[in-house]
Amino acid sequence: MIKAIIIDDERNSRDIIALMLEKYCPQITIAATASDCADGIEKIKMHQPQLVFLDLEMPDGTGFDVLAGTMPDIPFEAVFVTAFEKKFLHVIRFSDVELILKPIDKESLLQAVALISSRIDGGNNKERYRVLLENFNHSKPALWMLLIPATNGEEYTINIPAIEYIEALGENCLFRLNTGVLITAVQSFRYYVDLFSTLRFYQINNSQMIQLSNISHLDNAGGKVVLKSGVVLDITERRQRDLVLKMTHK
Repeated sequence: MIKAIIIDDERNSRDIIALMLEKYCPQITIAATASDCADGIEKIKMHQPQLVFLDLEMPDGTGFDVLAGTMPDIPFEAVFVTAFEKKFLHVIRFSDVELILKPIDKESLLQAVALISSRIDGGNNKERYRVLLENFNHSKPALWMLLIPATNGEEYTINIPAIEYIEALGENCLFRLNTGVLITAVQSFRYYVDLFSTLRFYQINNSQMIQLSNISHLDNAGGKVVLKSGVVLDITERRQRDLVLKMTHK
């Protein structure tokens, strides 16, 4: 059995999560519930749950405050629950932490519980929560860290400036770092194109996206982008024109 705690300032939300877990997730047992951050931290320390369903915004703080209140060693896996997708979505996705949107549906709940259960069974470390808190406290997304679940079963934490470019690799995505290290992520190329859309990255063709700070120069005649490492990549004609405009505003 997986011991869980639900922390949410809305009683109706706590009741719905509890009822859905009872009905669809018999492997989960609810040890306690809490209606604010302070009570939630106290209940976590008292019951030592393996899983916490955590509302993002509460009267006395945020779900991030609850995580910080259990540092340095967060003893549980977390599933964030929120009605405000866009406010915190970016920082959560960079750390690969689970998020369920209100109103909660059965499919989202089961998917989150299945993933968390596998993490608990596998004894995965809690690095994602350190990444989450550090990014949340950092005002510049371009300097955030990214947690990458890789196809080899490992999880890698890298700094965003260390990414040279990313490339589609079937249903996965290949990261090339400035050091020459290659990481194959389980997520798709399209997933990361969307994730990096607000940063200084640019998709140069159907399967590759570069970090603008790594560009050495453009070979306009040959339709190539030359990176500072010496790597040469193809760029489509239309994207080449757009990239010239972006580079003038670096």
